[in-house]
Amino acid sequence: MREHGPVDDALAVVDLASRIDAVAGTLSGGQRRRLSLACALVHRPPVLFLDEPTVGIDPLLRVEFWTHFRALAAGGATIVVSSHVMDEADRCDELLFIRSGRVIARGTGAEVRAQAGTADLEQAFLQLGADVEATR
Repeated sequence: MREHGPVDDALAVVDLASRIDAVAGTLSGGQRRRLSLACALVHRPPVLFLDEPTVGIDPLLRVEFWTHFRALAAGGATIVVSSHVMDEADRCDELLFIRSGRVIARGTGAEVRAQAGTADLEQAFLQLGADVEATR
């Protein structure tokens, strides 16, 4: 019987524990995406950079991922998420909007929406981004 360890923990987070003996090339695209996240989590990094971590993931697993990200952050990890999906961005504690290489907004989702005068984070980005384009 195998010993339980960090690989098992990471595969459990991404719901791939049952595929521990599978060859990565035999996994579906969504499973490979989840495996990629498991690889990033396996060494329990103090700083984790994630690029669109839940794109292509089913909604239930997406919620589980964010629950896990929150637990990592509560445990002291710093998580930097890059995403163009605004509902995903709104799950983050602090946002940094960048347009044309310039920072156009920084703060919580509520602060950024207030700065733009919108109720919607995507509209806030579009509004603030348009302001930058107009000054170019």
